[in-house]
Amino acid sequence: MKRFLRNNFLILILMNLGNVFAYLFQVVIGRVLSPDDFGAFNALNSLAVVIAAPMAVLPFVFSRYTVQLAADGLGQVRTLLIDSFRIMSLLAVGIFTLGIIILPLLKNYLHLQESTPIIIMLIQLLLSLLFPLLLGVLRGLQRFVFFGIGSSGAAFLRFVGAILFVYVLGWGVTGGLLATVFATFGAMLICIMGLKDVWRQERQLLPVGLYREMGQYALPVLVFTSMMMVLGNLDIVLVRHYCSAEEAGLYATAAILGRIALFLPGVLLVVLFPEAAKAKHENNEDQRILWLSIAMTALLGGGFALVCYIWPVELTVLLFGTKYQAAAPLLQTISFAMALLAVANVIFVYSLAHHKFIFLFPLVLGVITMLSLVFVYHDSAMTIANILLGAIMGILLVTLGLKTVKI
Repeated sequence: MKRFLRNNFLILILMNLGNVFAYLFQVVIGRVLSPDDFGAFNALNSLAVVIAAPMAVLPFVFSRYTVQLAADGLGQVRTLLIDSFRIMSLLAVGIFTLGIIILPLLKNYLHLQESTPIIIMLIQLLLSLLFPLLLGVLRGLQRFVFFGIGSSGAAFLRFVGAILFVYVLGWGVTGGLLATVFATFGAMLICIMGLKDVWRQERQLLPVGLYREMGQYALPVLVFTSMMMVLGNLDIVLVRHYCSAEEAGLYATAAILGRIALFLPGVLLVVLFPEAAKAKHENNEDQRILWLSIAMTALLGGGFALVCYIWPVELTVLLFGTKYQAAAPLLQTISFAMALLAVANVIFVYSLAHHKFIFLFPLVLGVITMLSLVFVYHDSAMTIANILLGAIMGILLVTLGLKTVKI
């Protein structure tokens, strides 16, 4: 338990330092760009995250099976990394080609005039296929120092890129997206350094049927990560599509701030998942780490949501300026929704580590309900925010109420 708490403290510091730079990045972007351009930038950002949602399975899958393979040495881990890099590189080329083909459709849907930002977003997608492999192996080896430095380093480099490309050079939306590419590439180099002893190992044959087993496990993880990506990102895209450009900019501001309630405690899951997977492998049914993680998540996420509820205008103006103060009511709603999602996410991740997937039913149903309601009711950004809150609240209540789930 002491090691668990120590690792949580380490990750909490390192990764939330990265979150600070991530939000400073948004502050720089938000203060330089107009609300219209700011909404366009975050719509592209969120679209990239949603498209790359399947890749979010990689940290979970590679973390879990790295724990298993590392028990017999690092040679098999090296084999897994090299083979996976080759496969993902081929997939990256295919996705980029498809993106170029449908580029006119993306421009029309997001009401964009230029193609360059979309092309840069596609380049970021290519890196998004490879970066999670490195993070997953570092996580599975419990090298949380390099994991944290790599993750927070990406945010720091992105902030530096925003100052250079957006503030100094004035490249607008294109500069903001270039900063993301620059940061991801730099963070990958940091992670590669953290695995230098793995690269020096002799390749060893992987266990028979490993990839089939990984694929079977990846399917429910894919459903989980895709649904979480939708809940955490697609609302910005929907507001950009259905509402005015000014409303989209205000909503993006509120969403960026409100998601702190999800990301602030969310870093604790970096430690929870490999610990829970290891406990499952050792047939250890001690649930203290689960309830401790829920308590810490509720304290951090709920505490931030309370701050947003009491001082929404002050917080918005402090970080983004008076031109975004109308986003304050949206911030109150979104931050509360994200705090609830953070608590539910602890249960989801713990269940994944224990190979129990029944939580997917309320999660998928909640997302389908949200999208259906937005399709019918989208008269304002606040309407979409309220639908998001209602869907997440329903997901959490049903998940907690499922007596058949033995977590």
